[in-house]
Amino acid sequence: MLKKTPIFLILFFTFYISQVQAQNTANKIIDSLKTELKNAETDSRKAILYKELSSHIEYIGPDNTIKYAKKALYYAQKIDDEILIGNAYGNLGTAYELKSDYTHALKNLYKALEIIEKTDDIIALIRVNNNLGLIYIDIKNYKQGLFYYKKALKICYKYNKEKHVSILLNNIGDFYLQQREYKKALNQFYQALIISKKLNDTDKIGLNLTNIGICYVNIKNYEKGVEMLNKSIATYENSSNLYNAYNYYELGRAYYLMSQDEKYSASKSIYVDKSVNILNYVLQNFKNYSSLKDIQDTYYYLSKGNKAKEKFDVALDCFEKYSKIKDSLFSKESEKKMANFEYQRKIDLKDKQIEIQTLKINSDTRKVYFLITISTAVAILLGLFLFLYISKRRNNQLLKEKNKLISDINYQKDKFYSIIAHDLKGPFNGFLGLSELMAEDIDDMSNEEIKFAATNMRSSAKNLFNLLENLLDWTRMEQNIVPFDPKEYPLESTTLESIITLHDIAGKKEINIETKIPSTLSVFADINMFQAIIRNIVLNAIKFTQKKGAVYIHAFENSTDITITIKDSGIGMHQDIINDLFKIDTKNNRIGTENEPSTGLGLILCKEFIEKHNGQIWVESEEGKGSTFYIRFPKNQNT
Repeated sequence: MLKKTPIFLILFFTFYISQVQAQNTANKIIDSLKTELKNAETDSRKAILYKELSSHIEYIGPDNTIKYAKKALYYAQKIDDEILIGNAYGNLGTAYELKSDYTHALKNLYKALEIIEKTDDIIALIRVNNNLGLIYIDIKNYKQGLFYYKKALKICYKYNKEKHVSILLNNIGDFYLQQREYKKALNQFYQALIISKKLNDTDKIGLNLTNIGICYVNIKNYEKGVEMLNKSIATYENSSNLYNAYNYYELGRAYYLMSQDEKYSASKSIYVDKSVNILNYVLQNFKNYSSLKDIQDTYYYLSKGNKAKEKFDVALDCFEKYSKIKDSLFSKESEKKMANFEYQRKIDLKDKQIEIQTLKINSDTRKVYFLITISTAVAILLGLFLFLYISKRRNNQLLKEKNKLISDINYQKDKFYSIIAHDLKGPFNGFLGLSELMAEDIDDMSNEEIKFAATNMRSSAKNLFNLLENLLDWTRMEQNIVPFDPKEYPLESTTLESIITLHDIAGKKEINIETKIPSTLSVFADINMFQAIIRNIVLNAIKFTQKKGAVYIHAFENSTDITITIKDSGIGMHQDIINDLFKIDTKNNRIGTENEPSTGLGLILCKEFIEKHNGQIWVESEEGKGSTFYIRFPKNQNT
């Protein structure tokens, strides 16, 4: 799919000055602005020049745009010019969006929108709404994105801004294209094409034709799709520009899909050769533009095409490069989503704070009315005074409870999403990657390959299940819905029962588990929590102990406590790891000695269970010399 977001952001924020100018002309304008800026004496002139410089983001890049826009904002605020302030915020929002910093992009664009709505700058109002739509579509909030697109389009129709109508129709068409509503998408793209031809806008004509071609390819009308893509290619003078790089990529994709369609089976090898040749050509163009997402997509279809040509080594190499880039982009996409979620959470928190402030204002308003009424009679004065006193106490208590509730909810959210960001991504990536491979290539896989993939999927699913089970236990613990029923149990038999399921795992690594607990000792604990604690720590010891190692479980008592030690002969830990071992916001998921996965959540759960018993847990370790975990339970819960 054609990546239009950066292009349209630039078009709107350069006010169409740079769209038809060559690079050299644009550079001359920028140099001229810089020269004039050196001689500028008034704050008003400086604000205008910095704003104009920051509008040329296509040529100066987002970092320089941010620098110039901040200076434009400084001088605009100094002279209190609302229009310049709004434009400066708008340019800042655009630059941050191109850097994928959605938190700052939305913050600045909303400030721009608030100011520009009070002015008569129609073009600025259209562009801010459009750019908000682009950001929300980019972060998959399609409903909000479509809302701002339609809002901008309504303004365009009202003020007869045909040039902007063309862009917004194209953007709305792209929205429907991403939603796979191809008939609606084609309707929008054809409307945009009519306007682009009327305005004789070559770039947009080519862009509209490309998007129309993509729609036809996606509904399997390949001949029409190829025809439109070739028309788009012919529209541009330079065959190697970025627009045509996308066109050639879509042609390569179309030819591959045709080779897999029974309708074209007689010419299958011809279409496969065309696809591979075109994709190899376009790959170098995407590398020149450092367009990672497009390089990833190209490698994907190159792996498919070379596999169809039975060039399996080349196909495998392309698929590995595709997977590597995909993992990198997935991580960045997760970070963007988390950043946007955090910003949205701040907005929600601000709304709650406004609600609380409204309660305060309402309370003060009631006081004023009551005081006016009090002046009529002493008896009423006493009654109303009592009423206000009680009302104020109730409102203050309500405010305290709401503040505490908001604080607790935010803290739990931060902890929970920290776990998800660190730990769920790995197992899901592994499972999704294998399932995708099987879904697409199972017909060509041998029994051994299917068995290998299924075994790995089972392992990923098991790891994911264990992680989710720990997450569920932790969530129940946080919400105080885990039953807590401590009783006195014999320590030795309860400990042995806790690790009975771990002997098979230890046996595979030839690890000996030695338990030395006096039979006279007992422990006062909730049996389910106690067994979960012992099981998690012993399992950790097995993971980080080499083959033929040993794990020792001992216990001793004093007058107030029972202390259990779990020692292993494993790889040990550096002091930095020990310092962060029980912190939920720090990543502690090391790989075991036999590449066993570990999330680090089990130890956090152990710590919370132990603290529920008013106990303690700590560790002593040295790299290469193993680790010893100490668990202390009070003999009496009142201790």
